[in-house]
Amino acid sequence: MIILGFLFLLLAVWYWMRNRDRKGGTISALLLAVVGVTIIGFTHADNVDKQRAAESSSIASSKKAKSESISESKNESRDQAMGNATYTALAKNLTSQMASDSTLNGFKIAYKSGQFYVTVPDNVAAMTDNEQKEVYGSVVKLLESHHASAPVSFYDANGNAVARMTLSGGIKLYK
Repeated sequence: MIILGFLFLLLAVWYWMRNRDRKGGTISALLLAVVGVTIIGFTHADNVDKQRAAESSSIASSKKAKSESISESKNESRDQAMGNATYTALAKNLTSQMASDSTLNGFKIAYKSGQFYVTVPDNVAAMTDNEQKEVYGSVVKLLESHHASAPVSFYDANGNAVARMTLSGGIKLYK
């Protein structure tokens, strides 16, 4: 539409130059110029209104996204706190259950910082590598059977790392 307005202005200038001598030609050129300026003005005003609406929409969506992000992070921290409490209770429960199992007796499970820490009795540390992997794997399976999806690390009574659960679900022994 702006192009149409400029065409009217060009037409007005051309008409005025051809008919400078006649009074009717000057008035016609002036009317063409007024029409051209009016078209340009209305088109520009409409574009400004659209731009302001887009900016306010963008600001509103930005504020909405920011508030959603804040509420989502609050929900995540609340879920994480609930998960921490649930996993801590699970670790205590499984430790007491393992006391009655002959294979897993002496293991102690603790949960902190998003990870399970399993203290291994000394008799397991004296086993062969394959036997250790089998015993540690049964602890991991026990945790997974309770839908615990946190990483698992195994430590001896002195606090030294002896093994960990790998990303693929296997056991990596430290020697």
